[in-house]
Order: sequence, then C-alpha cells, then structure tokens
Amino acid sequence: MNSLNEHLIELPARSGCAIHLDKGMKLQVINTHGNQVVDTWALNDKHINEYMSMAQTRRMLWKLWPQEGDQLYSNRRAPMLLMERDTSPGIHDTLFDCCDEWVYANYGCAPGHANCRDNFKKAVKEFISEPIEACQPLNLWMNVSVCKEMRLSLIPPISKPGDYVIFRALMDVYIILSACPMDVTPVNGENCQPVEVNYCIC
Repeated sequence: MNSLNEHLIELPARSGCAIHLDKGMKLQVINTHGNQVVDTWALNDKHINEYMSMAQTRRMLWKLWPQEGDQLYSNRRAPMLLMERDTSPGIHDTLFDCCDEWVYANYGCAPGHANCRDNFKKAVKEFISEPIEACQPLNLWMNVSVCKEMRLSLIPPISKPGDYVIFRALMDVYIILSACPMDVTPVNGENCQPVEVNYCIC
C-alpha cells in the first residue's frame, strides 16, 4: 500500500456507495483481500444521463477491458475516467452486466438477495431523486474467460490482497461502487464469500 491509503474508507461486503469527484481528483479502490469484485459506474454530475459506457469504451480502446493508462468513455464517447494505476494483473470485465434480483432467482436463491443493481439504485438516491436504471458497469477484478469457441466462463479473480486501481476523474463525476454480493459462482473467489474492500479519495 502507498501513501494514498492514509484515509481509507471501508465498503462492507454486499454493499454500495456513491462518491463525488471533481475533475482532476483521484479515487483509489483497494481489493483488500484480493478476491472481491467491485462493480463500478460513473455518472456526469452535470448531466446524469451521461454515464460511463462499457460498449463505447471497448469501441474507443479496441480492447475487451481497460488497462493501466487507458481512458474510460461515456455513452457520448467523452473521456470520463483515466485508469491511472493498476497494481493487479489487470484482469477486469466489461462483458457482464451487474447482478440483480433476477440472476439470483434463476439460481434458486430466496427473494431479497443483495445485488449490485439494488446497491446502485440505493447509492444514486443519495444525490438524485429521479429513478436511474443501472447501466453496465466496469467489473473490477472480475475474471471472465473468453474461449476460442466464443464460450464464456466465470473463474476466480487472480488479483492479490492489497491490489488497487487508481482512477483520475476527467470531468466532474459521481462514481458508484458495489462490493459484489455474488455467492453462488466463484466470481468472488473459490469459497464464494463476498468480503469488504477499501477506498480513498485522493
């Protein structure tokens, strides 16, 4: 960990939060235990209907996911965030949508299972009253294997305890984080046990 970790805030397992960054500010997201996926969204605080778009980011980068030094783009193809630093092996996901109540219903879970979609909606209510649907997030550290036969599989993250990503805001934004509650597949490690992560505003 470096000096940016002086004022850490804990994001509990299965929960979400909203963070405001002025242009030029940085956010460090730390995979405290090394195996936790963090769904990550960004919204333009001046125009809430402009959001970080994984489809446009893939198109602009010509990559399946961003890496250190890459910009992340909005649905209007405007640069929103810079992935300034990534100490992990750099495996993230832009293909899968956030988990929601219907995913867990399909898995046979009881109603009311915590999910990233609900975490997003709850966090967004802190700064805007009108309902906003969760767009597709950047899934930090989520390990989606893409096979030659175009098949996808979910495998445990390869990040290590203490790995972190630093984002620099390229416009005034709200960033929403969700410590993914997935406990059915090995998205959050082989033991399928979500845990807390930490973050700090720089």
